[in-house]
Amino acid sequence: MKNPTPSPTELNHLHSLAVDLARQAAEVHVRRETGVVTSKSTPTDPISDVDREAETLIVTGIRDSRPDDGILGEEETSIEGTSGLRWVIDPLDGTVNYLYEFPSHAVSIGVEFNGVPAVGVVYDTALNEIYSARVGGNSTKNGKEIQVTSCSSMSLALLGTGFAYEPSVRRSQAELIAELIPQVRDIRRSGSCAVDLCSVASGRLDAFFETGVHWWDVAAGIQIVRSAGGIATYEPDKKRIIASGPKLWKQLNSAVIKAETITGSQSPPESANI
Repeated sequence: MKNPTPSPTELNHLHSLAVDLARQAAEVHVRRETGVVTSKSTPTDPISDVDREAETLIVTGIRDSRPDDGILGEEETSIEGTSGLRWVIDPLDGTVNYLYEFPSHAVSIGVEFNGVPAVGVVYDTALNEIYSARVGGNSTKNGKEIQVTSCSSMSLALLGTGFAYEPSVRRSQAELIAELIPQVRDIRRSGSCAVDLCSVASGRLDAFFETGVHWWDVAAGIQIVRSAGGIATYEPDKKRIIASGPKLWKQLNSAVIKAETITGSQSPPESANI
């Protein structure tokens, strides 16, 4: 039977390397050498030289230290590995925020073992806060332990969410939010999924959900939420993340599914959760 996680020694090495690479990529953010900004999926989905340079730096560092590991990066990096470990990278989560100098953007580096998150590091480069976690350990922010909130009522929950770049998808997401907003304390939208997950882990949000997000948006944050005592699940078919403290998660999950039913969305089976 395969070990479900790497050894403690290897986890420590992976964690240290991820933190080091996140710090180096953060220096790319600070220089703000954006170059010519182009677009990806839609005209409002930008990519800059900062995205590209930060990803190249991280990938090079991984390849130099761990040549047998796989790598998946937002900016088209896809490398097969043989070790069972895969690094999942978003070199600049919140590019629109970054370009507008709106303070919510981050480097996100996750490591999965046989498809399951094992290490997560998110460097919030707007607030200079580095979040990190590994399986079997606690989540930290700038070295200090963090925990999810004990909120147990949807009506008191501060809920984070996000929206896609495609206008028709945003309309559908807005309809779903319209069903949820009367049920919660209020809603926040920062524009960085990785930062929002860390906000759940540190208690700045009680919960977060979003549809249409990619694995590189959430792979690091999921482990950070889980190691902070929370529940975070990702449904690949729907590209949906739901994260909160343990007293709130079932209520939030049920409310999201009900809202999807009312607005005409379909939920994938629960077995699809990661």
